Amino acid sequence: MVSLEKRDVWRESLSAMKASLESTYEFKTVVHEEARLIQGLKDVKKDYVIFSSYRRNAGKRRMNDIKSLIDTALEKLNCCDSKEASLIYLETLKTVMMQTRWASVLETLSEYDHTYGS
Repeated sequence: MVSLEKRDVWRESLSAMKASLESTYEFKTVVHEEARLIQGLKDVKKDYVIFSSYRRNAGKRRMNDIKSLIDTALEKLNCCDSKEASLIYLETLKTVMMQTRWASVLETLSEYDHTYGS
C-alpha cells in the first residue's frame, strides 16, 4: 500500500513539474517576444524587427525533449518495483535539472550570438 502511495506522489510530482515547466516556458517566451517587438518598433534606425528567437525554435525542441523525458519516466513508474521506481524518479529529476540548465545556457549564448552580428 505504501509503495502505491509513493508511486502516486512521484507520478503527481512529475506531472506537476512537466506542467509547470511548460507553462513557465510559454509565459517567458511570450514576454520575451513582446519585449523584443516593442524594442524593435522603438528603434527607427533598423529596417527590420526581430522578435522571435531561440525560444521559439531550438528552445521549443529542447522543451519538448524534456517533456518527452518526463513522459517516459511516468510510463516506467508503472512497470517496476518500488526500489526501481524511486531510482527512475530521482534520475528523472536530475536529468530534467541538467537539461533545463543546459537550455538556459544555450539560450543565453544564442542572445550574444544573435546581437553580435547586429
